Amino acid sequence: MDGTDKKLLDLIKGNARMSYQEIGDALEMSRVAAKKRVDKLEKAGIIRGYNTYIKRDDEITMLIDIMTTPEGFERVLRYIATRTAYVRQIFTTHKENHIHMVAVSDSPQNLKYLVKMINKEGGDDITEMHVRQVQEVIKDVYGGINEYGPKSESNTNTDS
Repeated sequence: MDGTDKKLLDLIKGNARMSYQEIGDALEMSRVAAKKRVDKLEKAGIIRGYNTYIKRDDEITMLIDIMTTPEGFERVLRYIATRTAYVRQIFTTHKENHIHMVAVSDSPQNLKYLVKMINKEGGDDITEMHVRQVQEVIKDVYGGINEYGPKSESNTNTDS
């Protein structure tokens, strides 16, 4: 992957619906050359797919951190990766036996049930679980939220 590929990825990260002509114009190449670069990045697995972000006001996002026993790590990971609805992302971290998940639903009952089932199925393999509901998304480049602006505490101007 060269510098032009990196520029291409930056372009489409913000707008995956760009035409090959628009990409080519931005990178000072033909649309055919732009398409060949995109195809090459897809074939290499660097571009894994394209998503549509649908904003839902009733959506609830939960962050779930699970610590497991060394012996139970793979069992718990397999369970949450293959048998649970509402899970949008699963990460393992450099912290030993740690799984971080993002789960989304329009119902708090669904997410409570998800956590209950993970606890039940994980049993003694789970040593700790922390669940937090997201209050506000500040930045999500995949979900179209790119700018942060601090909220003012007041709409009035107190300067004199």
